[in-house]
Amino acid sequence: MSFFKKRGIAFLLTVCVVIAATLVSVNVKLSKKCQSVTDGFYDGVEFNGYTQKSIASHLKNITAYADGLVTIANNYDIDTADVENASDWLKSALAYSQQNGISNLYREYQSLLKAVNAMEDQLARADLDARDASGVEQYISSITGAQSAIESAGYNESVREFMRSYDRFPTNILGTLAGVEMPECFE
Repeated sequence: MSFFKKRGIAFLLTVCVVIAATLVSVNVKLSKKCQSVTDGFYDGVEFNGYTQKSIASHLKNITAYADGLVTIANNYDIDTADVENASDWLKSALAYSQQNGISNLYREYQSLLKAVNAMEDQLARADLDARDASGVEQYISSITGAQSAIESAGYNESVREFMRSYDRFPTNILGTLAGVEMPECFE
């Protein structure tokens, strides 16, 4: 016990306790704020005076529209494997996005759009009946509308705004040391 009674050891222990308490406090408080920003991806954000629908809900809609295109394409012997796989991967990524991150969702979203564009070209060359041609047009229009809504969603700007206000000394260093996961943009 005489070891702990030494002035230098007591000072060192005090410094360690203060640093540990500071890091725990930063982790709890900053993590809560970061999660609040990230929640905007799933719940929507208030941006420029408007409540905007969540990007996650737009992504779910896009997968549904892509699945509708697959249904039509199957009637014309068009290869749908790429769109089906990309849609399934995006659905899976959405289900596990809290663990895998928003940047992973963006990559899966881009893969689906690429596959949908390729299938759209095949559908444009197919001899579709009027009902299916109208369905394709509606699905493509809906996907385009969802893409536009995602591009104008305020989520990315809310992340950037948050990062501008919290990504400075000493918060940035303390946040890193405390292991805080900062919110990710959808890009």
